[in-house]
Amino acid sequence: MTATPRPRTVFLDVDGTLMQDGRHIPPSAIAAVRAARRNGHRVFLSTGRGMKELEGAVLDIGFDGAVTNGGGFATAGDEVVVARLLTASDVDRVSESFRAHGVHWYLQSFDRLFAGPGLVSLLGEHLARDRDRWRAAGGDPDDPAFFSVGMKTFDDDALMRSDEIAKAVFLSDDADAVAAVLDDLGAEYAVVGGTIPLPTGSSGEVAARGVTKGATILELLAHLGLDPDDAIGIGDNWNDAEMFEVCGTSIAMGNAEPAVQALAHEVTAAIDADGIHLAFDRHGLI
Repeated sequence: MTATPRPRTVFLDVDGTLMQDGRHIPPSAIAAVRAARRNGHRVFLSTGRGMKELEGAVLDIGFDGAVTNGGGFATAGDEVVVARLLTASDVDRVSESFRAHGVHWYLQSFDRLFAGPGLVSLLGEHLARDRDRWRAAGGDPDDPAFFSVGMKTFDDDALMRSDEIAKAVFLSDDADAVAAVLDDLGAEYAVVGGTIPLPTGSSGEVAARGVTKGATILELLAHLGLDPDDAIGIGDNWNDAEMFEVCGTSIAMGNAEPAVQALAHEVTAAIDADGIHLAFDRHGLI
């Protein structure tokens, strides 16, 4: 398809959209992003991950910037143009809720991760189970292609500053405990559940009230002088809902649950069925 002369701005979720199971990026998606940018369109990431969790295979694709930490930050090139943080007292409040309900957690700054007590051991258990499944499917866990959400690199707590934290992520093998945290903090903060891929259990995330991908996308577009009507948002999860609301065209992945698909203007194929490439082609980006 011939590329349209109308420049578009694409916001692309990572987990479940660009990357499958925290491990695999379809080659067709990589080709689509690079071709769209060659054709004069802008492509940004829009993810709950912080910059540290995007290094390597994701950032090597090449993007014009990123909305990260679920809307906590936005970059254009190397410039940070939006920063929406929790306060130090907020960090104390949410951490106490996590302790009270017996869930594990980590804190995200722009480019660092800080693990709560016991988290590294829990992720090690998840990683071991993930390795077993990978091996049973014929994969080699020592192959560089193997990647798991459990393989995070956490920073020394001595480096943490509570006034630089944008988001807290919590997880547990006890779904009821995760639900209790979401209920406890929901009136005070922006909370959403089930946002990271885990072999077992449930997860959620907490940010300052009003912090969403959608709100930060609007700030970023205004900074760049771009029209939201020309924006395309592609995602698969509940933390993409506000992105769908503000983008002129919203596209849900075929692997998204039906209720999430219903929030978007249209649905593309699943991530492992070239969903990104098909969506880019349909809208004349490539």
